[in-house]
Amino acid sequence: MEIFIYLIIFIMGTFFGSFFTLAVYRIPLKQDILYTHSYCPNCKHKLNTLDLFPILSYIILKGRCRYCGEKIRIRYFLLEILGGIVFLLYAISFKFNIMYFEIYKIIKFAFVILYFVSLFLIAGIDKENVKIEKCLLIYGFILSIAYIIYVCTNYKVNVYSYIIYIILMLIFMIINEILLHKYQKNNYYILLISLFSYMLIFSNLIGFIITFTISIIAIFINLIINKILKTTNNKIPIAFYISIINIIYMILVNYLQYYILKI
Repeated sequence: MEIFIYLIIFIMGTFFGSFFTLAVYRIPLKQDILYTHSYCPNCKHKLNTLDLFPILSYIILKGRCRYCGEKIRIRYFLLEILGGIVFLLYAISFKFNIMYFEIYKIIKFAFVILYFVSLFLIAGIDKENVKIEKCLLIYGFILSIAYIIYVCTNYKVNVYSYIIYIILMLIFMIINEILLHKYQKNNYYILLISLFSYMLIFSNLIGFIITFTISIIAIFINLIINKILKTTNNKIPIAFYISIINIIYMILVNYLQYYILKI
């Protein structure tokens, strides 16, 4: 029975993966991501239901648009698979048991999945444009408030640390707004610090330090590879690295908690 649950979660993840590709494309263009019908970026033809099934539609259409024949970027297919895998791995790390319905696990799973969604979008947009979208941090701020209220009313935690992190996040978002009005441009590094505060809320101080350290190492290795290959890239998508590594960290910590420490 658990296999059926995990299959549903994997399929749900592929649909989120499909949503990621749409959102990563539209958010930087300030286009609606919820109500505007999906369309081909090349011919602008609206896609019908048969064109929108994650993974299957790409395979059936052989990676091409049904209407104009333009090749669909492989990243769409890979992101759909990746979305399903991430959702599945995180669900397995919780050791869901259909015989024992543990509501606290369901709620935590939902919160962290919503957190992963924001990190995926931040990572995807930063990889393409070296840019952190303010709207995603606003989403993160609202999600963080809901998460803090849930955690502090159900568990014995240090509420003051959560308050400090959420205030820091808000302060740096306000600083960015002030700079935005002055220079007509979002400040990447100010928003990056706000992102750090967001991560602190969900992965705590130790988790963030581990994430940050591994991210620096990954960036350093990438710079060395680029230098060897003589690839010039002046802008480093820091938010991309730290978001992806934080997702991996969160999944591995859950495996450690439920399978090794058996908490």
